[in-house]
Amino acid sequence: MPIPRITVEELKTKLEKKEEFAIIDVRADDSYNSSHVKIKGALRIALDELEKNVKSVPQGKDIIITYCT
Repeated sequence: MPIPRITVEELKTKLEKKEEFAIIDVRADDSYNSSHVKIKGALRIALDELEKNVKSVPQGKDIIITYCT
């Protein structure tokens, strides 16, 4: 089953409408730390840590995962 994708514009619209969802930023530590782009309110879990931190992922909400910003 393909994983649905959304555009940056769609994400901005969701943020503006204050829709209920969770954002998980899975960028590698070096990529995240060197970037000036941070998404306010995003849960930060590196992709290689996601499986062992799955309990940190909010339940009952749509999940949006970002891997590059």
